[in-house]
Amino acid sequence: MNSNQQKKITVIIPTFNVEDLIEQAIRSVLWADEIFVVDSFSTDRTVEIAKKYGVRVVQHEYVYSAKQKNWAIPQAKNDWILLLDSDEVVTDELRDTIQHMLATNNIESFDGFGIARKHYFLGKFLRWGGRYPLYNIRLFRKSCRYEDRNVHAHIILAKDRMKNISGDILHYSDRSLEQFFEKFNRYSTWQANYMLRVYEHGMTKISWTMFLTNPFYAKAMIKDLWTFIPLTPLIRFVYMFVLRLGFLDGRHGFMIAFFYAFQDYVAKTKYLEMRKKSPKMRLTFQKYVAKSCASLWQSHKGFGSYVDNDFSIKSNNVTI
Repeated sequence: MNSNQQKKITVIIPTFNVEDLIEQAIRSVLWADEIFVVDSFSTDRTVEIAKKYGVRVVQHEYVYSAKQKNWAIPQAKNDWILLLDSDEVVTDELRDTIQHMLATNNIESFDGFGIARKHYFLGKFLRWGGRYPLYNIRLFRKSCRYEDRNVHAHIILAKDRMKNISGDILHYSDRSLEQFFEKFNRYSTWQANYMLRVYEHGMTKISWTMFLTNPFYAKAMIKDLWTFIPLTPLIRFVYMFVLRLGFLDGRHGFMIAFFYAFQDYVAKTKYLEMRKKSPKMRLTFQKYVAKSCASLWQSHKGFGSYVDNDFSIKSNNVTI
C-alpha cells in the first residue's frame, strides 16, 4: 500500500436497547469510512434505526464490555478504530482532528490516542471532581485490545506509543436517577465479581516501570486493589469533592462524589456476600443510606424531573 494514501477508519458502536441514543451517536460519525454496530440482541428499535443509516450491524452475545469490544475489533474492515459507546457523541472539533490525522498520516506515529470525555450528569456537563478532562484511549490500531476486566477496562499502551489529542467525546452517561441506578447496580455487581476473581486467583503481576510511567496502566492496577483498601468510600468522596474541587460543580459535584463513593461501598458488600460473609451491618447501613437518598432527592425541587419512584439498590439477593 502507498504510505501516502489516506488511512481509513472504522467506528465501532456496541449497543443494547438504546433506541433513544443510537441515532445521535451514528450521526456524529457519518464521516467515517465504516460504522460497525455490534448489537447484543436488542429488543427495541435499536437495530432498525441503525440500519436506516446504512451502517453495518452484527448481533453478538454479550458477556461483558471488554469481551464484546475485543470480539468486535478484529471484525473491522480498516486498520484504525474509533470506539464509541452508544451514549456518546463525537464533537466537531474531534472529528476535524481525526480527519486531519488520517489525511496527513500523522496518525501512523503512534498506536493509540487519548480522547477526553465530557461527563453529562443529570442535566449538566461536569468540569471538576476529576470528571474532566478524563482521557481514555479510544482511537487505536486494529491490533490493540482491551484489558480482560468485567468493568472499566482500558487499552493499555506504552507511554511513547500514545498521546492525547484535541476534541471531546460527549458522554450522556447519567440522564436520570432511574437510569443512573440501573447502571449503579450493574457496575457494582461487575466490580464485586472482579474482586472475587482477584481474591481467588491473585492480581496480575505489576510492572513497576509501566506503573510509574504510564497513567492508564497505573489506573488499571489501582482499580484491582481499590475496593480492598479500608475506607475507600470516604477516600473517594474526599478525593472527588475536595481534592479535585468537585464542590465547584455545586450540588451535581456533591451528588456524583457521594454516589461513586456509595458504589464502592455496595460493591464491597456484594463481594462479601459472594464469599458467604453475611455482612448484615453493611446491608443495614446500605438500606438506610438508600432510603435517605430516596427521600432527599424526591423532595428536592431541583432534581424532581430526574427522580424515579422506584429508587432502590439491589444487593445480590434482595432489593433494598
